[in-house]
Amino acid sequence: MQAGGLELIAGAPWPIGFVLGLVGFLAIRYGIALALSGTGNPYLAPTAELLRGGALVGLAWLFLGVCWFGALMSFVRQRFSSSSATAKKPPAKRSTRRRGNAPSSAYRREAPWVFVDESSRTPTHAASSQSNEPAPVTPENIANLSWLQFEQLIAASFRRKGFSAELTAEGADEGIDIVLRERDNMLLVQCKHWAAVSVGVNVARELFGVMHAKGARKAILATSGRLTPDARRFCNDNAIHCIDAGSLYSFVDPSAMPPQHEIASDRRDLCPLCGAAMVLRRGRQSGRRFRGCSRYPACKGKRFAGVADG
Repeated sequence: MQAGGLELIAGAPWPIGFVLGLVGFLAIRYGIALALSGTGNPYLAPTAELLRGGALVGLAWLFLGVCWFGALMSFVRQRFSSSSATAKKPPAKRSTRRRGNAPSSAYRREAPWVFVDESSRTPTHAASSQSNEPAPVTPENIANLSWLQFEQLIAASFRRKGFSAELTAEGADEGIDIVLRERDNMLLVQCKHWAAVSVGVNVARELFGVMHAKGARKAILATSGRLTPDARRFCNDNAIHCIDAGSLYSFVDPSAMPPQHEIASDRRDLCPLCGAAMVLRRGRQSGRRFRGCSRYPACKGKRFAGVADG
């Protein structure tokens, strides 16, 4: 039997293949011999006798096997189709009746203890993520940054401009806070988060000395305050670029600002020079109690008791 016949049997209901196999087996094994012997033809009598002896028994079993194999394939296909139809059947609709104090249909249950208001246009997770948006670049926010946040802000703003900016360890590089690299050029950056005190010429001279000791051709002095006229003149004459309160707000990348909730809103207990935490101390000679910068001697900011800015 050709492959097309097998496919035909497999495509029909399986009982047809089962019955067809039995009928074909009996017809080949016994029916042909019986038909030939019933003709009375003397020339066909030897052939009928040969067939009666089992000459076509192999063909009969082959026909039976093919038909039953096709019936088996049909049976398997039928069972698989019925199983798939049951699996794809949509579940019955749940009753929309509310019981007891169940939440309104305007609410969707996110977790066993959280209900989200579907009627709101803004999802809860979106509202919480808004608190992590960068704070606006304002003089108040810049003044309320800590010294580390200020350094990170300056470094990130330089990165946005294509520089490779690396923060140095505190006190490990002679006052240099950031090292910039652009191709083979190295620039040194010193940050002074001073809002209450002007940056004097002594700071610029120290940076100039470190610049030459490190073999850098240029340096940058970044401050949230303002430079004195002498300091600005010294920087202009000695390849030191200045970023102060006059140019800081146009230089800073707004996306590099920390979130508003990470910026201290009240800095009365922080250092007026760098914004670091203050530590209670007593003067060696005067014995007067004061609060000094925790970064001393890197920063010498202080506040005296009862004084807003010492």
